[in-house]
Amino acid sequence: MSSIIEMYKLDIADLENLISQSKRSNIQRQLTEYKNNLQKLLNDEEKKLTASKEQTTDDKKNEPIKEEFKLPFTAISNYALDTSNENFIKLYVTSGFSEIKSLPSSNIKSKFTKNTFDVCVLNFKGKNYRFNCFNLNKEIIPEDSYVKQTNSGLIVYLKKQNKSDMWDSLEKKKNLFGSGDDENKFKNKDPNESLMDMMRDMYQNGDPEMKKMIAEAWTKSREETEKKGK
Repeated sequence: MSSIIEMYKLDIADLENLISQSKRSNIQRQLTEYKNNLQKLLNDEEKKLTASKEQTTDDKKNEPIKEEFKLPFTAISNYALDTSNENFIKLYVTSGFSEIKSLPSSNIKSKFTKNTFDVCVLNFKGKNYRFNCFNLNKEIIPEDSYVKQTNSGLIVYLKKQNKSDMWDSLEKKKNLFGSGDDENKFKNKDPNESLMDMMRDMYQNGDPEMKKMIAEAWTKSREETEKKGK
């Protein structure tokens, strides 16, 4: 099983646990929306993996997993957003990626849907990197979106569904609790970090019942982690 598929499955399992404990319909709806987006991406990756296995000869079935897939993923959070183009939203990733053009293009995997993107850079200077957003500000055209390697770094091109759309940020601004100032639903980072950020926000802004539920979930998670470590 690839690292990407395993990450999606762990994220979905955590979200399902949160959904089952939540008693707030608005929070359940937001969590379910995020989980459904991840499920679509997981299904696509599993289909690709199945197709790849079917095409593999018997001699290659027992080949060891490539070293780059054994490396952990580092989230890419430093990027520049360019909204000046009429047709594309451009995301520039340059810090630490000036030599990315020399990396084989096969080491850069990308997946686009109408409101998400997920880019993985494999084995660049001994590390794996991941850049994604599961809650894009506006809809894009997946088949016309792509990633480009340049002398200065990576550029992610998101083809706008509607040229007239105004993007004031990469992510859609939604109020998770239905009141107060708008907040980004998810941070543009690794899904595990996004999930923790969201839980912290829910704890800080929730009522006593919500805080109790999240505190119990954290305590249970720590206890299970400690048991596994023994």
